[in-house]
Amino acid sequence: MKKYLIITILVLPILFLSACSLNKEVKNNTGSKNLIPDEALAPIADETPAPVPTPAPVPTPVPAVDKTAMVDCGSGEDPFCFLNRMNECLPVTIQMTGGDKTTKIAMTILGIENEKCHFQRKINDVLNLNCFFPKGTMNQDTLDQTFGNDRGLQKVVDDACKSGW
Repeated sequence: MKKYLIITILVLPILFLSACSLNKEVKNNTGSKNLIPDEALAPIADETPAPVPTPAPVPTPVPAVDKTAMVDCGSGEDPFCFLNRMNECLPVTIQMTGGDKTTKIAMTILGIENEKCHFQRKINDVLNLNCFFPKGTMNQDTLDQTFGNDRGLQKVVDDACKSGW
């Protein structure tokens, strides 16, 4: 009996070590086990997947701006429709309603005339302002000043609008 015990104690570790050196047992992401030969094993540095590079965005071609055609910006849902063209003194018009919900306000940039930006404003369909602003002075602050909001540009507005009467 001692003889078998000694043989078992000596043989079992040898069998175990030889089995381990032939194959390695590894768990994969699903929890199942795979037998992988030693030469196929590579050290795993980081288990997070490498980021997939995203392709560079392709610029959308910008349509050419027609600098002569009148653009109707409707009732001002997109105020930049009017403001962007106004800043360049390109023909544009917009219709709005005043804070009282009844006053109709129509503003129109007619374009460059005699090196000046021609601006008109109608209140309830009556011409209220007819102005010729020097190039580069018609902007959001100037427009705001025409409504009586002090932007320090009253002289610019007065000079531009008196010439239009």
